[in-house]
Amino acid sequence: MSLILMPWPIYFKKQALKDDVALNAKDDLISCESAQNLAGLLETMAQKVEDMVRLLKSERSLIAGSDYASLQSLVKELERGVADFLGLEAARDRLAEQLASKLGCDPKVYEIASRLKSEDCETLLDAAGKLQRSMKGLKSEFEITARLLEESKRLGDLMMSQLRGMAGGSSFSIKG
Repeated sequence: MSLILMPWPIYFKKQALKDDVALNAKDDLISCESAQNLAGLLETMAQKVEDMVRLLKSERSLIAGSDYASLQSLVKELERGVADFLGLEAARDRLAEQLASKLGCDPKVYEIASRLKSEDCETLLDAAGKLQRSMKGLKSEFEITARLLEESKRLGDLMMSQLRGMAGGSSFSIKG
């Protein structure tokens, strides 16, 4: 009688193994898709940062050329770009949290990538590298623009001081 019962436990073990394999394959597919989504989001963020760098370069030339009307328009466009980027950043945080939770790791790119298949890992790391390079470029442009604005402010202050000095030393009066 024990021979008749033996196949049932073996059958259930095999079926449980098949179910585990199917679930793992489904989880792998979800993780792969999520990793691809995260990589795509990082690429979009990098493009948004590169757009902001271009705007800052244009802004710099407008500051130097004293085209303040165009500068106002450009500043508004830059503000919209920053708002869009912050929205993408929030989406990236959510997606990284979800993927990290599925993979059992911290929501950091390198930890997530270390748990992916090699091609997904490479895609994710490439996208993260592109975003990192774009952010360095943006930081550099912000620093250059800030220095230019500071120089412009100092020049304006110097000119105002000279004009006040000229007006103070004159006997000319508007009152007559």
